[in-house]
Amino acid sequence: MNRIVLIISLFLISITGEAQKNSPNFIPQPESVQFSDGVFVLDQTTKVFVPKKFRGQLIPYVAEKIHSDLGLNLVYSYNGPDKGEKHILFKLEKRASLKEEGYLLEITPESIVVMAKDYAGLFNGFQTLRQTFPLENTGEVRIPAMEVKDNPRFQWRGIMLDVSRHFQPKEFILKQIDVLSSYKVNKFHWHLTDDQGWRLEIKKYPKLTEKGAWRADRSGVAWWEREKATAEEPKTVGGFYTQEEIKEVIAYAKVRNVEVIPEIDVPGHSKALVASYPELFCYDDPEVDFEVAVGGKAPDNTVCPGKDYSYGFLNDVIKEVAALFPSEYLHIGGDECNKKNWKKCPYCQKAKSDNGLEDEEELQSYFIQRIHKLVKKQKKTMIGWDEILSGNGAPGATIMAWRRGKYNPQITAPQEGYPTIMTSYKYSYISQVQGPTITEPEGPKVVLPLSKVYGHEPVAAELTEAQKELVLGNQASLWGEFTPTQEHCEYMLYPRAIASAEVSWSLPETKNWERFQTALEDYHFDKLERKGINVSKSLYSVYPSYAIDQLHGEAIVYLQTESVGYRIRYTLDGSEPDINSAVYTKAFRAEPKSLLKAALFNDKGEQKGKILELRLK
Repeated sequence: MNRIVLIISLFLISITGEAQKNSPNFIPQPESVQFSDGVFVLDQTTKVFVPKKFRGQLIPYVAEKIHSDLGLNLVYSYNGPDKGEKHILFKLEKRASLKEEGYLLEITPESIVVMAKDYAGLFNGFQTLRQTFPLENTGEVRIPAMEVKDNPRFQWRGIMLDVSRHFQPKEFILKQIDVLSSYKVNKFHWHLTDDQGWRLEIKKYPKLTEKGAWRADRSGVAWWEREKATAEEPKTVGGFYTQEEIKEVIAYAKVRNVEVIPEIDVPGHSKALVASYPELFCYDDPEVDFEVAVGGKAPDNTVCPGKDYSYGFLNDVIKEVAALFPSEYLHIGGDECNKKNWKKCPYCQKAKSDNGLEDEEELQSYFIQRIHKLVKKQKKTMIGWDEILSGNGAPGATIMAWRRGKYNPQITAPQEGYPTIMTSYKYSYISQVQGPTITEPEGPKVVLPLSKVYGHEPVAAELTEAQKELVLGNQASLWGEFTPTQEHCEYMLYPRAIASAEVSWSLPETKNWERFQTALEDYHFDKLERKGINVSKSLYSVYPSYAIDQLHGEAIVYLQTESVGYRIRYTLDGSEPDINSAVYTKAFRAEPKSLLKAALFNDKGEQKGKILELRLK
């Protein structure tokens, strides 16, 4: 009996493995995919049925996507299908196996059924169905019969976009929300204010956008080398969103199961704020520059925590922001606060004395806790970067844990009872370059390749099971210092945002780097490019390192790549590498000052990615 059970088990494992191997190029990878015989033929005769309660949202969205993906104009209804009628059915159903946002996708030769317990699940199931569609518009789609069972690992699957450093127009934001939601990203964290720009209309304080949204032009000058602006200079770089535009983005995102979370960054990173309303600064000083920062570090960029005026002003701002954004969350920043001015500010020192505060760290806690009360008054949950844990913390807040090394908020925040969102700068700050620094555009001199984003495990092993429950999810963050154009912004987002989406959605045991790479190459790169997305192909980079052996007068060269299935070919004579060039197998020696050129090639001799060029000197 045991032998029979073993044989059956091995057979089932074999069948499951073969199904996964032959499965469509799904990203994120579902919990399970089981194939069966036959195909569903999706064509002009197919009818689509949705729950009546969602007809106003789901029918327009599904109709738009089926038309844009396949060129089909189908018949849509909220009534049930007739017997024998070929159809796609979106069905609300409560099953124990279905979690919030999860779905069951059943494809047979007769029908396609997407089952879920909520709108989000129906939406997510449709995204998986869309990934069975061919890239070419044929007018008829033959979809293999299968059953896909799927649930999200995390409730928070986020992307942060910083538009304060370089403003991006509303249309660009809508485009990214549409693409990100198709990979089941459900949180759009919008970093709206910082030293270099205030991007949100606040009706009570118009100078925030009249002055705070604009800065002097320093285009073409490296970010960290820009000279500060003078009062006389024209301020021509910037922009902001009206409240009507914000409402449009929120409504668009809601249809796509995306919650828009605003961030108003205080008390640091507030140069645009204090430039607009200098009363928020600590003290009067003719030497203080009250111009919006043009780049780099911005001195004198903190709100005074000792003035009552600061809290009244921020109460008004928070009230407007809370009324505008229906999200349950409001992000108040709280990171990287330069407290130098606080130490010599009479208002700050009086607040310390009056409240028995030991130092400026506790003064920041005092500020954060007062802001927290203002946020709670608007019935919102406050989010802050993990610096708000310093001093006396902010009980009741949600933490975004970004620092690592000296600080370990990914461990300490859940241990102290805080709901925590993981956005590690080591694995999730996709503002870092994604290939060799000598081949990538300007950015931080730290490399965060696609495979490292994909390989991230957000939940620290040191946490207990109860503490792990406090980990709400995972987020990739794109800071805007080095993304001045829409094309560059997309280049930094994709495909790393997609890798982060799978980290956030899929169970660790279903992830596989080689499968993910293949899915990108066989389907998703083309799909994104057809949508006008500027996708990075840094996946195909060759990473060089070398040392000069002075004893023997030679260079020792080591080459590597993160991609699998390709050969590195190279030359040392200045010629372009091709299918006949030397294949890299291990570290080799070369003449110093040789010109190394290397690239990836497949077995057909086709080059993948850019040619690396490096003088060995």
